[in-house]
Amino acid sequence: MKKLTTTKATHRGVEIRVMSDRIGQQTMYTCTNSRSEHADGEWFTTQGEAIAHERYEIDRLLG
Repeated sequence: MKKLTTTKATHRGVEIRVMSDRIGQQTMYTCTNSRSEHADGEWFTTQGEAIAHERYEIDRLLG
């Protein structure tokens, strides 16, 4: 079951929300942001990777 984590992050003034889920034996992480509620379904093994990917997506969105 997907759960919102307590991790707080922002990038260029945009709030990033980190979610986690157990996939098999491992906890995986994905993000959404307050500007774009995309659900691209990309999952990462660490919160850091998920946040870095979301920062990249925010940069693409804001140009």
